Order: sequence, then C-alpha cells, then structure tokens
Amino acid sequence: MRIFHLIIVSIIIGTPFNALSQKYKNKEMSLISFNVSIHPETKKYLDQFESKFSSVKNKDADKIIAKIKEQAWGSLADSLQQEIEMILLPISTFGNKIGYDAYNFPDVSISKAQRIGFSRFYMKVDLEIGPKALQYPLSHKERNDSTLQSEKPKEGEIKPVVTITITCFPTNGIIPIGKYIGTSEATYIWKSGNISILDGLVNSNSKNDLSTLMSLINEAIFDLTINMQVK
Repeated sequence: MRIFHLIIVSIIIGTPFNALSQKYKNKEMSLISFNVSIHPETKKYLDQFESKFSSVKNKDADKIIAKIKEQAWGSLADSLQQEIEMILLPISTFGNKIGYDAYNFPDVSISKAQRIGFSRFYMKVDLEIGPKALQYPLSHKERNDSTLQSEKPKEGEIKPVVTITITCFPTNGIIPIGKYIGTSEATYIWKSGNISILDGLVNSNSKNDLSTLMSLINEAIFDLTINMQVK
C-alpha cells in the first residue's frame, strides 16, 4: 500500500513539470525579434578589440554586435532544437512581409506576426551584456558555485554578466504564455587588453570556463534551457 501511495505522489508531483517541459516539444516556433543590449562601459571595453571583427555591409550595423548576434543565435537555435526539441523556423520565414533589423533578424510586432504567420508559438529574444545588477537573478552556476569573485572592477576592467530572456506568445493573443531567463557571470575580472576574452567569438578556440564572452553566452543559454524545462 505504501508503494502504491508513493507512486501516486510521484505522478501528482511530476506531472506539472513534465507537462511544462513538453509544452514546446515538436511545436513550431517563429522568431519575431532578437535584441542585443550592451552596457556602455562593457561596450567601451569591447571596442578596444574592434579591429578583430569583420566589417559589415549595413552602415547602421555595429560589427561587434553583428558578430555577437550571429554566434549567439546559432548557439541558441541549436540548444532550443536539441534540448527543448522545438521546431524552430528559419528567421526568413516571414519573407518580405515584415521588416528586419540592421542585422537581418526579424523585427515585427506579435500582432502582425500572428496575422501573417502559421506557427504554434512566437518568441522574442533579449540578450543583455553588462555589469552585475541587483535585478539579475542567480544563474544555475551561481546557485551551485560559491567561488565566484565579489570584488569590483577598476577603471578599464569589467566583470560581465550575460542575461538572455525569451518571451513566448501563442498563436492568438498578445499576452505572453511564458518568460524564461538564463544568466551567467564571469568568474574573474577581465583586465584591459585581454584579447583572449574573444576566443570562440572571432575564432574557433572555444572555451567553457566562463573566461570568454562566448562561453558566458553559452552558459546563459544553458541556464535558460534548464529554466524552460522546470518552470
């Protein structure tokens, strides 16, 4: 009898989480916008390495942001398809029926996307890069790692935090049905002139130790996918 009760309790407790984690599985999702926001001090730090980034054709585009969006989207798309198992439609799925930003990503309101689209869900993505602030939630790594430094950067130094937020919308209605956040923080302060923080972003020397901008982005994406499966 006790075993029977344990089974029933497990089903009751586990069902909501299983249902939520399966919400987007095998469902079509269309991107409606992808915004990248970099804090002025962090952008100033990255600008010292501007010559390491390829030029862009659009005069309204920033070549550092262009590379970040390209690499971050590739990593995010792979994770959403592999970990969440959603069907992510191409960013060109709306064709010439909508506008695009300076980086060729969709830039359309949810109401218009719903009128002309055919996805089961729609999403907007916001990527923030900057210093740690009180409003940032603890990342998965921070919750399990007490060794992260707490000292403050000096002039010309940064200790960045990456936050990525996905807001999901249904086929009809402009009220979001889900908002998921992933964060990561550098494990130590980045000194001025430390070009190695670009590894994995401008070259193929990928790392996963939170010592580079791309490793921070990937960690935030990992944190995001965990939160999508448990919220």
